[in-house]
Amino acid sequence: MDRGLISTRYARSLLDYAVSLDQQNEVYDRLKTLSEVFWEVPKLRVALTNKSILLEERLKILYTATGGNLPSSLEKMAAMIFLNEREDLIQYIVLRYIELYRDRFKILHGKLITAVPLSKDQTNSIYKRIQKLVSDNLELDPAIDSDLIGGFVLHLDDYRWDASVLGELTRIKSHFKKIEALSALQNK
Repeated sequence: MDRGLISTRYARSLLDYAVSLDQQNEVYDRLKTLSEVFWEVPKLRVALTNKSILLEERLKILYTATGGNLPSSLEKMAAMIFLNEREDLIQYIVLRYIELYRDRFKILHGKLITAVPLSKDQTNSIYKRIQKLVSDNLELDPAIDSDLIGGFVLHLDDYRWDASVLGELTRIKSHFKKIEALSALQNK
């Protein structure tokens, strides 16, 4: 069984159906929530695939994990997934839907890591500056890493911008090591 191919088919079908009902944004939000719950509660996947738990109960677990009332497109897809006994693929379908949605609606997703939590004004200011540099819509997940000391690290797709104090100190240290190595070679 090709998990990627099957997950893509379900995700693409869900996206197309949700778009036809103008529910794509709500489905996207619910599936982002579900993705986070999968990450935070690894036993969720076990519960959803456990055949000893009644189907109705597993559906209730899924509804709860997505935040309650589901858009009709997502509710029908969930029922189809359980009916076809593909519940072991739910997490993959969720992740693939998120990818397909971002591709279709040209959303650039990234992570902004700072040393301390930012105020709403600071976050908006950074967001606006980054938005000017990219042509796509932008979606940033905040993260805190006190080891950065100050500044930020921004991950966007395959790009990484390190404007942190820790990054600068690391670059300076590396530069001094190169100078030291060159000096040692010249003294031989």
